[in-house]
Amino acid sequence: MAEYQTLIVAVVSALSSGVGVGITLKTDVRWLRVMLEKMDERVTRLENK
Repeated sequence: MAEYQTLIVAVVSALSSGVGVGITLKTDVRWLRVMLEKMDERVTRLENK
């Protein structure tokens, strides 16, 4: 019985960790896109001057 409980805890822990990593990566990619767009706007303004 203890082995099953250990496996259940390990599976739940792995799933929650995976979900957390997925959400973090999605947020980081969105943030990087925004920063690249802002940088592109700055470079375009400098090139036009």
